[in-house]
Amino acid sequence: RILGLNDLFVENAEPDFMISDRETYWSSSGDYLLYRSESTNTWGAAKAKRFRQIRQGQSTGIAHSPEGFEIWQTASPMLGKKPWREWDAESGKWITRQGSGVESRGKVRKKQAPNDKEIQTESRGEQKATQTDAH
Repeated sequence: RILGLNDLFVENAEPDFMISDRETYWSSSGDYLLYRSESTNTWGAAKAKRFRQIRQGQSTGIAHSPEGFEIWQTASPMLGKKPWREWDAESGKWITRQGSGVESRGKVRKKQAPNDKEIQTESRGEQKATQTDAH
């Protein structure tokens, strides 16, 4: 069970952060990312420090969605609730985690740091985000 995956993930569609010509999603802690894996037809989760290896196809990540899952697909709630599989280093196997997967989808606004006068400013830009839950 990888507790770091229970986090808010925010989209990054910058070309330097894309994998398989798709946007990636980064945890609020910055420790993990979600990416589209063409080779497995899944969405994968990986440690952020493995970004280059994932992008080059040299790492398989630490968790994967069910095959055919699309992160923004909401038409089929049953597919969204199918459990993800997670790499268990102790047993050396992929383990299905019941209750895991994308918990919710939505848009979030970027947080702005307070300016010199201690006044919070509001950003008008919005980004897509997903909430994951790895049980």
